[in-house]
Amino acid sequence: MSSLRKLALILTLLLALFGVFVGGLMTWHHDTQLYGTDDEKGELFGCQESTEVNCDIVNTSEYSEVAGVPIATLAIPFYFTVALMAGMALAGKPGFDRLLTVAGVVSFAYSMFLLYVSKTELGYVCAWCMRLYGVNLAIFLLSLIGGKQPMPTGASLGPSAGAYVTLLILSLIGEHVYRSTLSGGSVSGVASEGAKLTHDPKGDAPAMSFTVETEDKNTVTFSLDPNDAWTGNAHAKVAVVMFGDLECGYCKRSSAELAKLQATYGDRVLFVFKHYPMNPDCNAGVKTRKHKDACQAAKASVCAKEQGYFWPFHDLAYKNQHRLGAEYLHTYAVQAGADGSKFDACMATDDAMNQVRHDADVGATLNIHGTPRIYIDGKLYRSGTSAGAMAKAIEIALGATPADAAKAAAAMSKTDQGFEAPITPIPADVPATRALAYGDLKFSIDTFEDAIVAGKAVSAKHQVPAMRASWFDAKAACEAAGKHLCTEEQWVSACQGARAIDDNHNKQFADDEIEGTAYPYGDYHADGRCWDGHDGTAGPAPDPANPFRPVYTGELPGCATRDGVYDMTGNVEEWVGDSPETAVLLGGAYDTPEDHARCYRRNDTFGAGYASARSGFRCCSEP
Repeated sequence: MSSLRKLALILTLLLALFGVFVGGLMTWHHDTQLYGTDDEKGELFGCQESTEVNCDIVNTSEYSEVAGVPIATLAIPFYFTVALMAGMALAGKPGFDRLLTVAGVVSFAYSMFLLYVSKTELGYVCAWCMRLYGVNLAIFLLSLIGGKQPMPTGASLGPSAGAYVTLLILSLIGEHVYRSTLSGGSVSGVASEGAKLTHDPKGDAPAMSFTVETEDKNTVTFSLDPNDAWTGNAHAKVAVVMFGDLECGYCKRSSAELAKLQATYGDRVLFVFKHYPMNPDCNAGVKTRKHKDACQAAKASVCAKEQGYFWPFHDLAYKNQHRLGAEYLHTYAVQAGADGSKFDACMATDDAMNQVRHDADVGATLNIHGTPRIYIDGKLYRSGTSAGAMAKAIEIALGATPADAAKAAAAMSKTDQGFEAPITPIPADVPATRALAYGDLKFSIDTFEDAIVAGKAVSAKHQVPAMRASWFDAKAACEAAGKHLCTEEQWVSACQGARAIDDNHNKQFADDEIEGTAYPYGDYHADGRCWDGHDGTAGPAPDPANPFRPVYTGELPGCATRDGVYDMTGNVEEWVGDSPETAVLLGGAYDTPEDHARCYRRNDTFGAGYASARSGFRCCSEP
């Protein structure tokens, strides 16, 4: 065997093992995104979102599974088999070289098909998928090195096929077992206090029709239905129509941005919500059950709308997106203002679900391949994660010049529109503790995350917070300062600005319905308010040479509760609990992905002895 051929086979083996790793990584990401709770959901490294790249969308789309099995899972036995064939060829076994060529051709051809689907159907590509496409091309090219090789025979085909089938069965079993361990939860949602409507506007949705170019480049006309949920100006000439899913995390983010637009343009623009649940139980336009509770949540919102409470229900559903099971929907409807008996009677019929299916059918005619899908003046606006960008499109639809539209968009991007607490400088005389009272729950909490000085907990502005603190360290430091480690009830109440209630009576408070705000400063996640999502972005830090760590306490004045308690989300996760059995980390840390760092970020993965650069605390005391 020539040295060049030997090198090619070694590289092929290594690339195949890399393919196995990527298949496992993408399987984990796919399953946690679709079937895991918010705490179980995985964020992919090496796939920075942009206007063209989005691994979350691609790896959870209807094209990401075959017969209910993630494509990534099917890649694992394939690349394992390629690695085995390369190993056999290295050992001098005839026929395996040609099999590698066949594998390279088939896999690369399939890669091009998937790339075509990503670009044309989904509008995004996946960075890890692109890496695998390169691996497939490399395997094919490497297999051609070394001149003519023997044709495959039974001695090579039989073992290769047997290995593939065996590995396929093991991979399918492994993925099924792993998926069964996930809790079947959903992305935690938020809704804005400022955006809440206490009642739907009276009357039917106005008659409007739009001729649009669909995602598949077809020209289709669709019309609003009289019973569509709407708000804003019923006589407006411009409409913003969102096809959404109440269990969709991206829809939740878009609803936050749309709420800001409603506050600004509600007197000039019509806003409409139509249902497109990503669940084939009520939507024939999708093949994969991405959101198990989406159909029932959509039906419940229609029943709430029958009594004039769609929008309040809509806000509560997005706010409590981690709790959309049937047992919660009645509660949200009543909290929104609906009569519980009438709501239950509506849920007992098929009429509301038929409305959901009708909306889904309309969406299917528009070739919708995912949610959210937003149409502004009949033009598709695919995602809707920026109020500023959508404001520009609205301004142009209203007749503004491109220059004036750009100015309006910039102004929209810079203002909170009343949806978040205003950012004010931290007073020079800010107290070290805050006395709080939520009904009969009264306590004091340290204003800042504590440092440990001479064994005691110290709360002060502009100090390095305690890091690598275990629950035992935190408890001892608080007691040395004459205080105690906050209980979960106290901490969650302080963070959300309302008395925390243990709705499910499991003696935990960060896994229930949200009584106050989802984040310290409001209901929407706002980039830059707190020190979160910084696993790969430099910024202010105590040690400039090691920027990916907590910042000084009070470094970000916008990360404050309404009562003036700072840094309760992001920076360091904070220990709470009055015993090792109740010890849990709350709030997320500096590297917690963006909107996952919130008042309801409960991390019970580790025991009380866990300590890392991410773990800190603050103390509480009785009044």
